[in-house]
Amino acid sequence: MSDVPFSAERGLATPEAPCDDLDAVDLPPRDPRDAMSLQTAWLRSFLAVAEKGGFGAATLVLHLSQSRVSAHIAALEHALGVTLFDRKARPICMTEAGELFRGHAMTALLELQRGVDAARSTLDNFVAHVSVGSYPSVSSTYLPSVLQELKSKYPGMTVELFEGNASTLEEMVVSGTVDLAFRPPLPKMHETTLCHRTIWREDIVAVMREHDPLAAQASVSVDDILGRPLIGNPAGSEEDGGGFDLRHTLGEAAGRADIVYLTDQPTTLVALVRSAFGIGVINRLALRTTSTEGLAIRTIDSPAACREVALFWTRRRADAPGVKAFLDAQGRAPLPPGVQPIPRN
Repeated sequence: MSDVPFSAERGLATPEAPCDDLDAVDLPPRDPRDAMSLQTAWLRSFLAVAEKGGFGAATLVLHLSQSRVSAHIAALEHALGVTLFDRKARPICMTEAGELFRGHAMTALLELQRGVDAARSTLDNFVAHVSVGSYPSVSSTYLPSVLQELKSKYPGMTVELFEGNASTLEEMVVSGTVDLAFRPPLPKMHETTLCHRTIWREDIVAVMREHDPLAAQASVSVDDILGRPLIGNPAGSEEDGGGFDLRHTLGEAAGRADIVYLTDQPTTLVALVRSAFGIGVINRLALRTTSTEGLAIRTIDSPAACREVALFWTRRRADAPGVKAFLDAQGRAPLPPGVQPIPRN
């Protein structure tokens, strides 16, 4: 198994202008009759731009620069001898040729992946590749034990790791950037056909300075924290799930909350609490990724002060050897301390 470092920066694309000048691209000789001249990377970029409705949006799921995505589309159009996107439209849209080609390109990539998986499954020494999405608290406290189980039983497997938030992780699974992803079931997924396995339930807690008056209590109520500045996670707009754990815990009272900061990083949330910017509301597992010295952690008296964590994958990848192996390893890996396991059906 390859040792691939976690990096939030992997998901960042370099903002470059689209490259529409074909003379600036090293293009193969054009032969529209020869499908073998097409590269799978071109097809992936084409499908991502078609799905997201633009070059910039496609970079977020492909983890490529905008100039690279533009070059892939230009090369594909040159090889096919047709224009796939109307770049004068805002937002850009597919031409008739693009619409016709889209289904064939998706089928070709799916069939090619099935062929790769089928061929690898015949090897005596099991070899497969799996790409996995995760987020900081799972990456730090749980994913290493799953990878250890995977390595011990399937030493020939290679693993590629990506990190993101709830919104971007869903996009990664749906687009095929990752085969599986750890993610809370809430906020709800836009894609409702994904397979999933719910793994555990964990508390959402309040974090405050140890000399805060609320620290004298064994637990705090929603009313206790509503009158205070609040810090939550993840970052982003409410529509994108920003501050979801905080809003979910407060329920109908969330509209009256004074939410001063939202962040993706538990270390940042803790630092803001320590600097007296407010009370943090975050899942307990995330706090294990950083030092909480000098802070008090209190349970919140709310039936909504908890969340579940699940593993998601697409139906079309359910039979892939790498996905099956990862699910097997996840089922055998010990859960992080302090969470409540959810029995599998």
